[in-house]
Amino acid sequence: MGTVDPRLLAATALALGALVFLGLRRAPRGAFAAWLVVLCLVPVWAGVQLVVFFQPQVLAGLAVLAALVPLRRTVRLTAADLVMVAFLVCALLPVALGGATVPAVFVLVAQWGGAFLLGRLLLHRLSAGWVYGAVAVAFTVVAVVAIVESVTGWNPFVAVPGGGDLHATWSTLQLRGGSLRAEGAFGHSIALGGSLALAIPLALAAPLPSAVRLPMVLLMGVACVLTISRIGLGTAALGIVLTLLFGRTGLTTRLRVGLAVACTAATVAVLPFLSGVFAAAGDEAADSASYRGDLLSLVGRMAPLGLSDSQYRSPTGEVFFGSFKSIDSALVLLGLTYGAIPLVLVLLGALLACGTVLRRRATPPTLALVAQLPAFATVALITQYATWAWFIAGLAVATQALRGAEPPSPADGAPDHPGETPSPDGRRSSPLVVTGR
Repeated sequence: MGTVDPRLLAATALALGALVFLGLRRAPRGAFAAWLVVLCLVPVWAGVQLVVFFQPQVLAGLAVLAALVPLRRTVRLTAADLVMVAFLVCALLPVALGGATVPAVFVLVAQWGGAFLLGRLLLHRLSAGWVYGAVAVAFTVVAVVAIVESVTGWNPFVAVPGGGDLHATWSTLQLRGGSLRAEGAFGHSIALGGSLALAIPLALAAPLPSAVRLPMVLLMGVACVLTISRIGLGTAALGIVLTLLFGRTGLTTRLRVGLAVACTAATVAVLPFLSGVFAAAGDEAADSASYRGDLLSLVGRMAPLGLSDSQYRSPTGEVFFGSFKSIDSALVLLGLTYGAIPLVLVLLGALLACGTVLRRRATPPTLALVAQLPAFATVALITQYATWAWFIAGLAVATQALRGAEPPSPADGAPDHPGETPSPDGRRSSPLVVTGR
């Protein structure tokens, strides 16, 4: 048999790529749903090597972003957008001076920037309500998978082949106090717990009946418990509290009361289990907290822009900052990698989000993001959790921009009808929706 002409293969691949692009372009709901499936059910090691290694959710997100970007619509910039632009510019400046590494630039531009832009631009093609509903369904599936994993001790995702280093790092199942910590396809219990916690405020705002939303959120909460991750549990609880106190989208009085009662009962029910696990774990939790506190000593080693001079690579190829190999703080690691000025800009964005919450103008993604601030200070952005967090940040900016662009109305501040869905042309009365094709 003769060899296949490489030009023919390239042309075929290009044609298939064009067909996929057109399909995604014409079906924004399907495109976003496909990205959620990849994010939630495909582990990070199952990616592809294209000069650098593209994690599955990153590659799928860039494809969906390219397909859904609005071509005939201007984007109204907000203060949060300007902060994000300033952050990217300052973080990328060291590239010209040789003070940045290729992996750091790739993470910044493709993983973080791509996910942020997807969230920022998505509502130009889809309604916020539909996005919230899709997230609620996707992470309910994630929660059920995590519960099954915890009950059976079986995680099917560890058998998925992929990149050697990533597979070795993230496919090992974890134990705490002799109990399995659920992680699903997220590679780590902290990543799963944080991702579920981010999804809960959006699920509570989904245009679904209260009788459907409440069980969804309870399943996510149970899955958070089964991760046995303090940060997952804490941020999930904080997200629910912030939603109850400051949420204005989709929350009826009946749902607020039902959620408060259900969460109180669930807390009482799971406390004996968690207390037993942490007691069996001994000093593990305390040692972990102490280690995170020691990381603050690295703050003084941050450069104004670019990589800290405390970084060095050992003869075996391991990267350290000072004496620390693992930097379990997204904020500290960001400052060490990109500089103190970019870190200050990120903190400024967080401050803007907190102010929006206190003014009772926060949308569900903003509430979810603010609830994660303790996590960003104490855990690293790992696996799909990093992509999901930056997507929620972009979605928060988008929903706040749409809310700010709407004139006040007599119904402003009243909860959306729980069963409200967009009309066929994408229009609805909520101030969180932008239509467009």
